[in-house]
Amino acid sequence: MKTAYCLGVLAALSLGATAANADVDISVAIRGEIAPGVYGRVDLGGRPPPALVYAQPVIIEQPAPHVVVAEPLYLHVPPEHARAWRLHCHEYHACNRQVYFVRSREYEPAYIREREHDRQEALRRAEHERHEEHERREERREERHEERHEERREERHDEHERHDHGHDHDHDHDDDHGHH
Repeated sequence: MKTAYCLGVLAALSLGATAANADVDISVAIRGEIAPGVYGRVDLGGRPPPALVYAQPVIIEQPAPHVVVAEPLYLHVPPEHARAWRLHCHEYHACNRQVYFVRSREYEPAYIREREHDRQEALRRAEHERHEEHERREERREERHEERHEERREERHDEHERHDHGHDHDHDHDDDHGHH
């Protein structure tokens, strides 16, 4: 009994030291209905386990023989995380834990199709908005081009008029000299 207590104290101390040296981590415990898009540890709170993705728990790294194995975790994760758990277990600090993946609507084919449809629709809307923005930019560019063209035409016209008035004035002046 004393040995088990000491091992428990050592484990708690080592976890505390690890947590003190680790980056800040926020944990989410889900109670109640499992909703798509809300991920984290599922707190059963004495209730029977919910529907699972896999019947057997998944574990990536077997703990060392001297480590007391903790209770399995019930996690709700995105389907792509469950499929490639080896790549994502570190995000949940659960690579060396037995994990049951809790099923939600987002694991169902109809939901996946609906989400894909929504994603495709969002892409179409974004493409349409990009196209409209491009059209607006082109219209503004064309307007600026036309304004610059009009300004240059007016400047040439004004310069031409100044030249013509100056020339007529000199011409009149020459005529005056010719009459004397």
